[in-house]
Amino acid sequence: MKNNFYQSLRSFLLLAIVMLGSFSSFAQDRKVTGKVTDANSEAIPGVSVAVKGTTTGATTDANGAFSVTVKSGNAVLTISAVGYKTKSVTVGSQSSISVSLDEDVSQLSEVIVTGYSVTNKKESTAAASIVKASDLQIAPTGNVEQMLQGRVSGVTLITNGQPGTNSIIRVRGFGAFGGNEPLYVVDGVPVGSTDFLSPDDIESTTVLKDAAAASIYGARAANGVIVYTTKQGSRGKKGLSITYNGMYGATDPNVDGAPKMLTPQEQADWTHVAYRNNAAANGTAVVYSHPQYGSSAQATIPTYLHANGANAVNNVDIAAISAARAANPENVFLIKSNLAGTNWYDEITRLGMTQRHSLGFSGGSDAGRFYLGLSGQQQDGILIENDFKRYSVRFNSEFSLGKKVKIGENLQFTYRSVRGQAGGNNGLGVAGDESVILSAYRMPTVIPVFDEFGSYASTKAAGFNNPRNPVRQIV
Repeated sequence: MKNNFYQSLRSFLLLAIVMLGSFSSFAQDRKVTGKVTDANSEAIPGVSVAVKGTTTGATTDANGAFSVTVKSGNAVLTISAVGYKTKSVTVGSQSSISVSLDEDVSQLSEVIVTGYSVTNKKESTAAASIVKASDLQIAPTGNVEQMLQGRVSGVTLITNGQPGTNSIIRVRGFGAFGGNEPLYVVDGVPVGSTDFLSPDDIESTTVLKDAAAASIYGARAANGVIVYTTKQGSRGKKGLSITYNGMYGATDPNVDGAPKMLTPQEQADWTHVAYRNNAAANGTAVVYSHPQYGSSAQATIPTYLHANGANAVNNVDIAAISAARAANPENVFLIKSNLAGTNWYDEITRLGMTQRHSLGFSGGSDAGRFYLGLSGQQQDGILIENDFKRYSVRFNSEFSLGKKVKIGENLQFTYRSVRGQAGGNNGLGVAGDESVILSAYRMPTVIPVFDEFGSYASTKAAGFNNPRNPVRQIV
């Protein structure tokens, strides 16, 4: 009985081994070859052939041929190439596959505005990039040039983030002679800046990078050309079309994530630690001589940091100091210690709100067309007292006077206001100035924003070097 059991078990194990071997043979890798051609049966070299869900893949050779290894008949090949639509093919039991790719004309049909002509990518050999109007409208910045950031390959844009500031934009790098600024063209008119444009009025943006594309502009195009085309009405269109675009958002200065400052007592204690370390390094006795924190080993903070020329005062004659201030208000101060500590970064920052609204009116007939755009934008910076406003009206029209004569106009009216901007040259010179944010971290937390008389407190109190009150700098 026992022998029969062992014989049956052995037979079962042998059968299992045979079945596993069969499954293993079915799961063996197999090679699939193929060829990729276009709609005209011409071979396409450099096509990417990838096995979906794996890291296995291949590239077609000069004859459009490829060879790839798959593990099962359910494998799917993803075949893609620049300028062609991506196609997925299930291998199944096939060992040889022929694939025909269709051209992707969606990109080739994009309109390129070069000089006085209009063409498309398919017909142009020039180095040019197009940015769609919808891509510009989503950016919350004030200038359209800043909206190109990250959207055009090979174009470098540097901005300091202040509302309404100009940007440094480079199409051909930084090595040109006589300046590196590109030429800006709006509706065929060269301009020095595009800060008057509303993003909602732009129809298309073309960046011309090489001499072939920008040759019509001559030497002015040596550093590239950025061409803006604004919206227009359509001929033959009946009735009036009204569009609205709106955007509302906020910029968070992330006060909670800002670097933490020492409390007033911590700063006093570490100042005395510095005295002890310095004495130990020099082999001398410790002498505590800070004008505010006392001469004993335990640092203390006085009630008043400064009182009409005196430092570190605990008791003051308020009446006498008030009389002195009445006689000389510009030079008499009473600065009381802020034992809770002043968060200077919090004092100079805020939640920066941004909004932009625009209305577009367009229409046309067989005889002409027109467009009217109304736009308003307000952007508050994260620094207090820093904001940007722009209100613009754009109108253009074109009417036919017979078969060969057309008359029209292109008008733009813009009101632009930038308040509290740091740095000269419309914000570009900010790197040469002392930043108020740097002042916020240099300013001791024991100093309050205002003194007891409502004047801005400062480092007139001795012992705190020379940082300036950042709130006073901004206001």
